[in-house]
Amino acid sequence: MKLSKTLILICIFQFAININAQDYLPIAKTYDGTSIGIGAGQDFGGLGIGVLHYGRNKTVGIFGGLGYTPSGIGINAGLKVRLIPIKINPTFNPFLLGMYGYTTSVSVSNDPLYNKMFYGPTIGIGTDFKLKKTSKGFWSFAMQLPLDNSKAIDYIQYLRVVKQMTFSEPSTFRYSIGYRYLLN
Repeated sequence: MKLSKTLILICIFQFAININAQDYLPIAKTYDGTSIGIGAGQDFGGLGIGVLHYGRNKTVGIFGGLGYTPSGIGINAGLKVRLIPIKINPTFNPFLLGMYGYTTSVSVSNDPLYNKMFYGPTIGIGTDFKLKKTSKGFWSFAMQLPLDNSKAIDYIQYLRVVKQMTFSEPSTFRYSIGYRYLLN
């Protein structure tokens, strides 16, 4: 009888320890909610800050970026669509994005009168990446393609031919890297 009481007490004690231990286990954080980040790329407005918010629809988020470019302030805003369901809570979270804002910044160091920014739509693909599933911060990498960059290319050609200035061609694809931190 004494052995069975001791066994029952040990089982209850072990059960209580297991329940209490559950409280201290780190909980995996999702990419949901509002995040703020710093980075470089069109979705950060150049070299700047970006805000991303996923509301009730956890697949589509809205974002905006404000940053520095050699020609002035860059502003972009758009939608970010997740490619895999968030309930899986992956380490890598691939996405598509579509935005409107600055696409090209032309900067003339000798004559700022010719500095100019061009605006239009951009599409892209990328991934958010967490080093730990329990982290509130994550890295964001993207490759972006401006849909209509012809005005910027024409302007650069004008400066080359008429003003005899030298420029490098803007790349077809743009890249973005940033670090975001979940606020909630």
